[in-house]
Amino acid sequence: MSLCINPVCPRPYHPDNQDTFCKSCGSPLELLRRYRVISLLSEQTGCSKVYAADEKNTPKILKVLNEELSKDAQAVELFCQEASLLEHLNHPDIPQFEGYFQYQTRNGLVLHCIVMEKIDPPHLDVWLQQQHRLISPTASVDWLKQFIPTTVVTSSETHVTLPTSAKHSEKVPLIALFTALLVSLGLLSLTGLGTHSPKFATLATTAQSPQRRGTVHYFPYQEGMDSQGKIAKFNIAVLSTEYKWLAGSNFQIQHNDQIISLDVLKLKLEQVGIQQIMAEPNEIISVGVAACGGNPALQQRKALERAQEIQRLAINLFSNTPSVQDYRLLNLGQFQESNCQENQNLTAYQRSVMIIGVKPESEGVIIDEALRDRLENKPFADFKLKDYSLGSVKDFISIPSKSVNSEQ
Repeated sequence: MSLCINPVCPRPYHPDNQDTFCKSCGSPLELLRRYRVISLLSEQTGCSKVYAADEKNTPKILKVLNEELSKDAQAVELFCQEASLLEHLNHPDIPQFEGYFQYQTRNGLVLHCIVMEKIDPPHLDVWLQQQHRLISPTASVDWLKQFIPTTVVTSSETHVTLPTSAKHSEKVPLIALFTALLVSLGLLSLTGLGTHSPKFATLATTAQSPQRRGTVHYFPYQEGMDSQGKIAKFNIAVLSTEYKWLAGSNFQIQHNDQIISLDVLKLKLEQVGIQQIMAEPNEIISVGVAACGGNPALQQRKALERAQEIQRLAINLFSNTPSVQDYRLLNLGQFQESNCQENQNLTAYQRSVMIIGVKPESEGVIIDEALRDRLENKPFADFKLKDYSLGSVKDFISIPSKSVNSEQ
C-alpha cells in the first residue's frame, strides 16, 4: 500500500503500488526518496496528521502539519520548535527523532513534516491503568526536564502554563498522560497537547521557521555576536525547495523535473521582488554547498564554484540596491551525513541556492564569527553547519569580494 499525502488528491490510496509518483495527482509517493507512506494513523490532534510510513521495510512515524496551517507563520514556527526539541530528547521511552523536512506536492503545496522511529508500546488505556502514582504539576515539570539536556533548556527558555483554578488544581497523573501519549503515538505533539489539554508544558526553542515570500523561504534578521561582543544582523533567503542545484553541475538548477539556468532563476527572483525581501542589507553572502558522496576535495571545489555563480547572480540582482555595498562568498563544502545519495535530500535546504544579508551593528565586527554565532545559536529550520565538510570553526571562512577579484 502507498498513500499520497497531498490533501487535495482525489484518489490517494494505491494498493500494492510501488510507483514513484501518484497516478491520480502526480505528487511524489516517496518522500525525500526514502519514505513511503502506508496509512493514516490519526488526524485528531487538531493541528497535524500522523501517518505510518516505511523506509526500506523499516517502520517509521510521519507527522504532517495540516495544510490550512502550512502558510501560518506562527503554526509553522511552533512545528519547527517541536522538531528542534525532539532532536534533543534522549530517553529509551521516547522514539528517536530522524528529521524535519518540507514536502512539495505536484500542485505546489508545501507541507511541513517530522519523521521519527516507530516503537511498539502498550495501548494507551492499558498503560494508564498501570500508573497509580499521582504527582503534582511541579513534580511533573521536573520530570519532563530530565529529557532535555541543560544546554538546550535553561531557566529562561522554559515556560510552563498550568491552570490555577480550583477545578484544575488537584494533583493529576500528568507524567502518565504525557508519556502515554508519547509511546502511543510514537511522537511528541506539544502543539496538540497545548491545544487540547488544560495541563501542559510548552518548551520553547530558538529555531527559525521560514516566511514564504512567493517561491522564496525567508528568515528575518537575527543578531550574531563575535568574540569581542560586537554585533551584526543576518537574514537568510533560501531560493526555495523548488530550486536546487542539479547533481554534478555548478551552473544549472533543477526546478521540479526541469533544468533551468541561473539567468532564468534571476528572472523568477525579480518577479517575486527579492530586492525588497532582503530588507536593505549592507552585504550579500553567496552560499555554496555540494552534495554528499564522491571526493570531498572535489565537492568542496564544486561548492566554491556554485558560490561564485550565485555571487554573479546576486550582483546582477542587487546592482541597483543602494544599501548593498559589498559581496562575500561562503563555501560550506560537501554535505556529509551518512546513508546519503548525491541526488537525495535529507534536510529541507541541503542542495538549495542560498544568500545571506548582512547588517553590521557594531563598528569592526568580525563578520565570520558573528555569522557563525547566528547560525548556531539562532538556527534556521533544519539547517546545521555540522552537516557540511567546511562547517567547523577552523574552516568556516567567508571570502570578501575584493579577495575574490584579486584571485581572479
